[in-house]
Amino acid sequence: MRVLILGGGGREHALAWKIAASPLLQKLYISPGNPGTAELGENIAGDILDPKAVLKLVQTLGIDLMVIGPEACLAAGVTDAVRAGAPGCRVLGPHRAGARLEWSKAYAKDFMNKYGIPTARHLVFSDRAAAADYLADCPLPVVVKADGLAAGKGVVVARTRTEALAARSIPPLEQPMVVEEFLSGREVSVLALTDGRRYHLLPPVRDYKALEDGDRGPNTGGMGAYSPVPGIGKDELAAIDSIAAKTLRGLLREGVEYRGIIYLGLMITGEGVKLLEYNARFGDPECQVLMSQLESDLLLYLSQAANGMLPEDPPEWSTDSACLVVACGGDYPHLPSFGLPITGIEQARAAGCLVFQAGTALIDGQLVTGGGRVLNVLGRGAGMEHARHQAYQGFAAIAFPNMRFRTDIGEEVVL
Repeated sequence: MRVLILGGGGREHALAWKIAASPLLQKLYISPGNPGTAELGENIAGDILDPKAVLKLVQTLGIDLMVIGPEACLAAGVTDAVRAGAPGCRVLGPHRAGARLEWSKAYAKDFMNKYGIPTARHLVFSDRAAAADYLADCPLPVVVKADGLAAGKGVVVARTRTEALAARSIPPLEQPMVVEEFLSGREVSVLALTDGRRYHLLPPVRDYKALEDGDRGPNTGGMGAYSPVPGIGKDELAAIDSIAAKTLRGLLREGVEYRGIIYLGLMITGEGVKLLEYNARFGDPECQVLMSQLESDLLLYLSQAANGMLPEDPPEWSTDSACLVVACGGDYPHLPSFGLPITGIEQARAAGCLVFQAGTALIDGQLVTGGGRVLNVLGRGAGMEHARHQAYQGFAAIAFPNMRFRTDIGEEVVL
């Protein structure tokens, strides 16, 4: 099978790592990829947000399966173009209409209400003055979300009146904003792999969105994750399964055949499980954790889901714990880091870590920083204490100037 992965971050490196191990693979391409994916397949330059350019690439390379990583590709209509123009290529990723669950927060909230999916109460504002009037007197804390795509950085949890009023400037002027009640509880991510009718839930993952220890600082694209997540029992799993089933039924009623990943961002509250948000693709960094635990052939499941024939038996998973820590530049998420030398990856791997590259580049043969989140360092083992220790041991070897990372990923499990 000839496979093309779209994207160039840690998520795509993890997908490439797992797909490269499949006996079904004939040739692996990654566009644009990164220095880490180049060790597993062939990186191809190109504009992955241009549907026509991606279609031409698929046709030129004779691709059998395309796996879409970034949400922006889905919102741009890449799936639509390839399914229409290259019917022999299966695509793992929904049409633009299905991806609307992610690229429009207002649509997603209306969808949840329409199909009886428990979620936070919300209001949608297109007028900044009306939003300001509401935020000046609403209960605190309050959550403000940009309606469109924001790479995981378009959510503000405002705990003071000043923060609430400042949050109205988060969306671009032409974008509406969603203001919703703050839900307290335990946050967890659960992904569903679906062929449009059948689905399999993947193991729950806990991710950390805030920049600093103790969940302080601005929201980012994700600073770490771990699995398994303790304290999720049969009742919670049944409620999560119900949310996934209602979502899929709702999509079918909307005339959307959704083939890909439905990401459920959930809060386990005192009133039960509630849905915070949808994503229309693998989460990052949740994907890296899941790939480290998956024991089945990823390529088989992705290709069959894209073909509308998801296997009845769910994939198999390791019982080991996995803990992933994200290293970023000193000015992230405000400014990316470029051109700073990175050392120690091979030593971290020799110590047992998986290292997935995210924002990296090669300059004259030297690996350097090339983005906001730079590296993902993952430890695995029998129990979270072992997995966590291994991940942080990786940072005894890895270094680049102004490197920063959270020191509390997985800490709540071992304390």
